[in-house]
Amino acid sequence: MSESEWLVVAEALERRCAAPTDEQMAVAKAQGFPLEPAMPARVAAAELRVHLRVPLELALAKDFGSAEYETLLDLAARTNLTVPDEHELGFREVLNAWLRVARDRESAEALRRLQPVVADVVIARDRGRGPEVYGEVSSISANGRLNFRGGHGLGTSPHRVTRIIRPSEGDYPEQLRQAREYAAAIHSNPHQITQVDEAQLAPWLVGGPATPAAVEALRNALETAEDERAMQQVLEKHPALLGGAVVGNHGTWVRPQVQFGNNYMADFLIAGQTSLGMRWVLVELESPVSRMSNPGNRRATMTLRHAVDQIEDWRRWLSSNLHYARSARANNGLGLPGITAEAPGLIIMAREDADDAAAEIRELTQRRTQIMVRTYDWLMRLNEEPDPIRRSALALGN
Repeated sequence: MSESEWLVVAEALERRCAAPTDEQMAVAKAQGFPLEPAMPARVAAAELRVHLRVPLELALAKDFGSAEYETLLDLAARTNLTVPDEHELGFREVLNAWLRVARDRESAEALRRLQPVVADVVIARDRGRGPEVYGEVSSISANGRLNFRGGHGLGTSPHRVTRIIRPSEGDYPEQLRQAREYAAAIHSNPHQITQVDEAQLAPWLVGGPATPAAVEALRNALETAEDERAMQQVLEKHPALLGGAVVGNHGTWVRPQVQFGNNYMADFLIAGQTSLGMRWVLVELESPVSRMSNPGNRRATMTLRHAVDQIEDWRRWLSSNLHYARSARANNGLGLPGITAEAPGLIIMAREDADDAAAEIRELTQRRTQIMVRTYDWLMRLNEEPDPIRRSALALGN
């Protein structure tokens, strides 16, 4: 059960912590088994199960350790609950009932203190997920747990909440943004997207391999280009030239000039949809007349290092803005469903040169940064290959 009204849940929890119900008292009386009038209803139910275990053939665990009882004492102390001595409990069934009563009391008290409603943002301490948890309240479970928008089991116990922010408060927009980014960051399987998510990418869908005319345009650009601007133009005009760079058995999309915040602009983003979900690649173009390594020491050039830094900057931005990046453009997002801050990178630069330590540089960069470095000649070969199987073998990751 989930509720939007904190008071409904709090009162239900309090009823379970109150005196035995009339039905419980009637059963106990019929069995000649006395129930203490002040005994919580949850504990009364456990005591009745213990009493009826033989005629009803109930298998109940009797033994429990001192460590379990100490846990009960700690929880009872937090809620001002008086519990029986350890030897009086007898069965684990009764111990567990007292534990649930203590938790219910704690949750009910916290709900009355917080009075949370749907759309409130809460900040909580949850040792299982780090020092602070942000969440936008979507509902309240029957046990008092605050459920967060975004699914995937997100939520927290109300007693862990350290602050609650109402929509009327001045810093609510920023706290709401953090809550949504928190939910996006711990999404268990972000690559699995919906058809609605996929549909928003329709303008950038690549229908198939590059045409001969597109390949010729790439060849002409490489013969004359002095910088990356000419390459950007031809690839924007013929996005299928980049589409073959990734495996996308169920669709490939190429988006040019994607703005990340106020300071970063990705030359291209490529998305490939496979049975494993949507996979994005961050693409940075450099000049075809650049080099990967310095002739003197065979180390990466400043141009290559700058390109690597660019992609790392985009990843850092994504790590703090995942919800915004994945949200639909109609909702003022970037419309990049399934993207993650760990998306692989692709740098396309230079031409193949026997004097350039390209192989060493590419291997080292990919191992350290998960950024693949390829030449424009690789891109040309990829698009000139007529055999789909061999063309797929040239794609990234193969």
